[in-house]
Amino acid sequence: MKHFALPALALALAPFIAPPAAASSGHVVECFDKVYVEPEFRITKHLVKEAEMRLEHRNGGGVHQVYRMHYPAIYEERRQLVRPGHYVLRAAPCRKG
Repeated sequence: MKHFALPALALALAPFIAPPAAASSGHVVECFDKVYVEPEFRITKHLVKEAEMRLEHRNGGGVHQVYRMHYPAIYEERRQLVRPGHYVLRAAPCRKG
């Protein structure tokens, strides 16, 4: 009976002691890089003050002149988040490392 017990115990423990065969037979199929994609915003402009033309009197250096001044419109920019920043996997050439 002792002759059967020792080989049976060795066979029962073999999967736990032996190195895994699948890990050494694997190969690289495809490589990826982790790339950050910036957040996306929807930007709208809202008019705060319209453009205007104005006459201004200036007295500089003893010379009195009238200037026609143009002041451009003033806009306020509003940003609304459409998609937050996130990471994606992009196919890349495999590098050793």
